[in-house]
Amino acid sequence: MSVFDSSYAKQYDVLYGDKDYLAECDLITEVAKVHDVSLGLVLDIGCGTGGHSLEWARRGVACVGVDMSPSMIVLAEQKAVEFPEAARPGFLVGDAQTFRIEREFDVATMMFAVLGYMNSNDAVLAALRNVRRHLRQGGLFAFDCWYGPAVLAVRPEGRVRVVDGPQGQTIRSASTAIDSFRHLAHVTFRLWTVEGDRYLGYAEETHAMRYFFPQELCLLLQTAGFDMLSLRSFPGNEEPGDESWNVFCVARAT
Repeated sequence: MSVFDSSYAKQYDVLYGDKDYLAECDLITEVAKVHDVSLGLVLDIGCGTGGHSLEWARRGVACVGVDMSPSMIVLAEQKAVEFPEAARPGFLVGDAQTFRIEREFDVATMMFAVLGYMNSNDAVLAALRNVRRHLRQGGLFAFDCWYGPAVLAVRPEGRVRVVDGPQGQTIRSASTAIDSFRHLAHVTFRLWTVEGDRYLGYAEETHAMRYFFPQELCLLLQTAGFDMLSLRSFPGNEEPGDESWNVFCVARAT
């Protein structure tokens, strides 16, 4: 099935209701301050249902969110009606590798491991070059991704999660197969929705997630027109190690 199709998208906010968008925007704000970059205009690539974009709007920061899933963008636009029209973030259906916006941004983000959906070297470089195309010189690119040393050291285990939502209870199982040659983790999600003793539906998706190694990231960023400024564990803000499944990277457009 296609990634984040309508059945999965409807469960997205239930499954990730504990994601701390506020703290992540705080982190990006602090990074921009440290590197003396304005948050005048933010580009939120892989915006999903708009969690980060809407938080930027609450802070009075102009933002445009882009996502390849039309279902996700519909949900983001529905949530954006809480803001006056002039203060709403803009939303666009588009692929990270190919979308075009005729504006120059101060900060671009790819949060929630969006870069990992670029599976090949060509796809990663196309996405990074597209980010660079949309940033002003000296602008910042901030993103998180899966950290290769930890993925191979820890190895993912099958997991089951049960969450309560407005449409009943969702049971999600996740199983992962590692392709170490291609630096890919194939994650299969299966979702069952029930309400009491009534079965409401089932959805299944497999996401191929690229994981990255530090020198690989540095080279890819340099090739696309960036200098890598920092790579830290995420969350935690420490030097990444073999237990650091996620890392947070900051790069400057050269």
